[in-house]
Amino acid sequence: MERVERRWSLSAQARYAVDWIDRTPGLVAGVLEAHRVPAVPHVTNLEELRGLPGIHAVVTATEVPATRFTTAGQPHKEPSPYDMAIINRVVRYMGEPVALIAAQTQDDLRRCLDRAIVEYHGLDGPLHASCPDNVLARWSTHIGESMGPIAGDGTMVTVQRQSHLQLEPHASMAMIEPGGRLVLWTTTQVPYHVRRIVARALECPASQIRVVATDVGGGFGSKQEVIVEPWVALLARLTGRVVKMQLSRRQEFLLGRTRHSATLRVASLWNGQNLSAMHLEVDVITGPYGGHGSSVAHNMALKTLPFYRCPRYEFDGQVRYAVGPVAGAFRGYGGPQGAMAVETHWDEVARRMGMDPAALRIGSLMQEGDPLDVLDPINDRRRVFRGDPIQDLIQKCLDAAEWSAPRGLNEGLGLALSMQASGVPQAELAMVRVVLQEDGMLWVTTGAVDMGQGAREVLRSIVADAVGISPRGIRIVPGDTDLEAFDYGTYASSTTFVTGSAAQKAAQQVKRQLQDLVDILPWRSKSQGPWGGYTIEELAEASFYGPHRRPVVGLGVAAPEQSPAPVAVLVAHVHVDSDIGQVTVQRLVAGVDVGHPINPIAVQGQIEGALAQGLGYALCEEVHVSDEGHVLTQSLRDYAYLSAMEMPPITVILTDTPDPDGPMGAKSAGEVAVAPVAPAIANAIYDAVGVRVRDLPITAQKVWQQMAQSQKSWATCELIKQQD
Repeated sequence: MERVERRWSLSAQARYAVDWIDRTPGLVAGVLEAHRVPAVPHVTNLEELRGLPGIHAVVTATEVPATRFTTAGQPHKEPSPYDMAIINRVVRYMGEPVALIAAQTQDDLRRCLDRAIVEYHGLDGPLHASCPDNVLARWSTHIGESMGPIAGDGTMVTVQRQSHLQLEPHASMAMIEPGGRLVLWTTTQVPYHVRRIVARALECPASQIRVVATDVGGGFGSKQEVIVEPWVALLARLTGRVVKMQLSRRQEFLLGRTRHSATLRVASLWNGQNLSAMHLEVDVITGPYGGHGSSVAHNMALKTLPFYRCPRYEFDGQVRYAVGPVAGAFRGYGGPQGAMAVETHWDEVARRMGMDPAALRIGSLMQEGDPLDVLDPINDRRRVFRGDPIQDLIQKCLDAAEWSAPRGLNEGLGLALSMQASGVPQAELAMVRVVLQEDGMLWVTTGAVDMGQGAREVLRSIVADAVGISPRGIRIVPGDTDLEAFDYGTYASSTTFVTGSAAQKAAQQVKRQLQDLVDILPWRSKSQGPWGGYTIEELAEASFYGPHRRPVVGLGVAAPEQSPAPVAVLVAHVHVDSDIGQVTVQRLVAGVDVGHPINPIAVQGQIEGALAQGLGYALCEEVHVSDEGHVLTQSLRDYAYLSAMEMPPITVILTDTPDPDGPMGAKSAGEVAVAPVAPAIANAIYDAVGVRVRDLPITAQKVWQQMAQSQKSWATCELIKQQD
């Protein structure tokens, strides 16, 4: 498939939020950052700051609306707590706004920040009075008949904070129209959620706000958060001027979001080689505010436990507030954390049983028609698994990776599985409008956003296929809340399945209307082609100016009950330097079931990108935080990440099994391949040198320490044997 948008996105014409900011005159917004937490700050020279040249506004917590909200871009009513204000009276993380400033220039802003004097009244006790033990949520879900206590300590892993590291930082611009309406230009994955959340924060009707989603230079979940938009919106209302803001890379580490860190424990009960029960326990750190915390935590189970058939599932856990950066949505959304625990545990169980790890998994895998919502058994709309048999996909990957071949010295292979959804199950909504223009072009209006994953091309292909025209005759108009194409947004791998379903319905309506128009137009003897010999341009002219004037408009709405699960199988081939513990990933083989891949090249790119992000999570990436909550990783010099030159050879195996509910048979593809990378590498390291690293990231130092400990234990055992 040719990517029609390629020239646009690679040219200087692509209009990202920073382009709007650079090209539009206006005030510059800035943050007076907190340097002590938790504390109540007080700006002692506030009036002096307001009198500085070039300063148009300095606003503190006592002067902003007190309404609480969440920055998590989720559908109303959000499962995240309303624990945030535009400026909080208690600052809980380093860099949190003590005050917001609107200045004429960057130099004016810098002088104001340098002159500010802030006193802090330190606080002890819980971060939020509503949670005296800092526990935001706690649960215990046990499904199925008890088989007795699950013996043993199981497998415990710890997973770290990871930065999204998207190329484009958060950036927004706000202005007040002559009628008093607020307009926001912003880089976001969720324009309609931005509108609703900003309206709540400002205590104004949502209809008084227009959000224009600019082209997005990378998101990965970071721009499902509503961070800078309330700040520039407030300052625009106070000053009546255009106000713009762009975070620096340092501020991305401090004010942005991270993947949730957590400690997870998995245990299982077996009857021979038959799985009787699985238990997953999670302790999740959400940071000082709770956006996405409970949702991410539950997805650690929902994306792992259903893989394996058993009569009983147990899921216990809690989400805790803690000092440090705020955690949020991140590609995989709980899947990577859960997979690291569950897939490591399966490898350990197989080794204890003396079985091949692949054979043990294959014997317990979910089958066609098995329930996916295993923790919600009374839901009469429960999803079931559909797709190629997973064991077939596993076998293809094993064969490609030469699983049965002899290993080289200190080389090993590791296997891990993962699953995802196609949108949030039973919690999605998308509208798409398809309108035939006078010149025969079809304009497709959607609230979904293209953040580089190819959403425009997929929607264009779906509409072209449904109508029966060339994709070149279709224009995608995304992300403007005034265009009446409501969409929950681009997250949860939803765009192809959910928005694509709405686009398909709208396009099918257009096709029927075109056929109705053909039926009443004069018959043509040379009736060739899909429209009885008429071109799409001729039909467009007839619909506007012919005797049977009838505008051709399709409105598709999708609120799917199903959310089919894509599956990924990963085999990692590693070499471990036994002298220093350095791990070299020599090859990755990924098999992925995404239903029918509408654009196979784009799908392969999504898979490779997910694997690259998973490699960083597995081997080196971590946002380091001190005990006092200071983010120690404040630049790309401090943050270890992998470059393109460090990517290993990757083999991607795509199945083509159309899903009956997906547009053109498609499932989602963007997130599923992140999760299995870390456990596959951890399992491969064990296969290579016989040591387990259960603490991410898997650095050379941790591997060397485990090898040294293993050698010490072996030497001790040998000494005891000799003494006996």
